[in-house]
Amino acid sequence: MSASRGGDESGPSLATRLTALASRLLIRRVMAAPTLELVRVRRAMRARRLLPALLPRTVAVAPTTLGGVPGEWCRPRGHDPARAILYLHGGAYVAGRIEDFRPFATWLAARSGIAVCSLAYRLAPEHPFPAALDDALAAVRALRAQGIAPDRLAIVGDSAGGGLALATTLALREAGDPLPGALAVLSPLTDMAATTGSRLTNAVRDDVLSLRHAERLARWYAGATPLDAPLLSPVRADLTGFPATLIHVSDAEVLLDDATRLAERLREGRVPVTLEVWHGLPHDWHASVPLTREAREGVRRVGIFLSRQLASARA
Repeated sequence: MSASRGGDESGPSLATRLTALASRLLIRRVMAAPTLELVRVRRAMRARRLLPALLPRTVAVAPTTLGGVPGEWCRPRGHDPARAILYLHGGAYVAGRIEDFRPFATWLAARSGIAVCSLAYRLAPEHPFPAALDDALAAVRALRAQGIAPDRLAIVGDSAGGGLALATTLALREAGDPLPGALAVLSPLTDMAATTGSRLTNAVRDDVLSLRHAERLARWYAGATPLDAPLLSPVRADLTGFPATLIHVSDAEVLLDDATRLAERLREGRVPVTLEVWHGLPHDWHASVPLTREAREGVRRVGIFLSRQLASARA
């Protein structure tokens, strides 16, 4: 396992501090309110749409369907059609739309040179576990049916989408399916049952997430399934055989331990893993691309990692 510090040790840039303040006012305030209201949570998580959606001109966006699940392709100019990235967005499994995360998906396509499919998986509580997982599995299998070899496919997820990327890989392994060629998980939610460690020590520092209604949010997705079940909390699973994995997290997040424990579990399973702990950044800072220096650099590093992994898959 390799571990490194990411970003600037002198502290976040002014642009990042401003986006963090906006997140604290627009998102965290709703997540920490006395009453948790689904409509307000979804509206708050769409607040990133208030930011300018500056998309790369070299990437074409088009709607698609994979295994009956809607999504959209973000295809960079001159991309290799034999490679693909499946992107699973964040939003605590209850919120988020692919439109909200289009800047991240398109810039990831531009920086990796690989076509990215952003998946509109079903959301809880209307569609509880395992609906999102079933949708992700259907998409992976549809890509395989379209001719994308497993080792030429990567799965990327941020926040809850990171947990879903790991759960998808675990479910594929348990089903005897071939695994993707690489994983990248950003500020991942890997343990829905955790209540200690950085969940407490970073509870005030985190600009996005609040623990006030964490269990209720988890239950909206999990239903009656125990929160420590491996497909809900993949850090509790045996991760032997997983593909090379990149993990990004900030030392100011409540999910810091979710990421560092994931790296330990992957190392125990002899999986090549790169953990980058960035200093002082808000949860899921990559979603602000291209507006902040740290988001641009984070997406660039993810793109380089995936391009190298998928290029060397058959070497």
